[in-house]
Amino acid sequence: MTPSSTESISQRLSFGKIKGREVIANFNGGRISSDRGIVLIAELDKKLRITARFAECFQDNRHLSYVDYSVHNLLAQRVYGLILGHEDVKSIFSQIKGKYKK
Repeated sequence: MTPSSTESISQRLSFGKIKGREVIANFNGGRISSDRGIVLIAELDKKLRITARFAECFQDNRHLSYVDYSVHNLLAQRVYGLILGHEDVKSIFSQIKGKYKK
């Protein structure tokens, strides 16, 4: 359930220190929406190795000379895309192309 604009969430999450600076997340920003939350998801994934451990379940029979991205990279991209609400990889690339058109 999304809190109304008058409700306050006092929960605070501490992610420790990165390069000497404490990283804290709180939910006092009101009604804000952004894809930037994926940065926190990726950091959590990196620490817990969720997608890395899942990728180990797959056997990669591709010839190394043709491989640009590891199974882990491809799987992480798919999982993060789903978290962000993208149904498929095409929607991710079409959004990126629109942002970086010259």
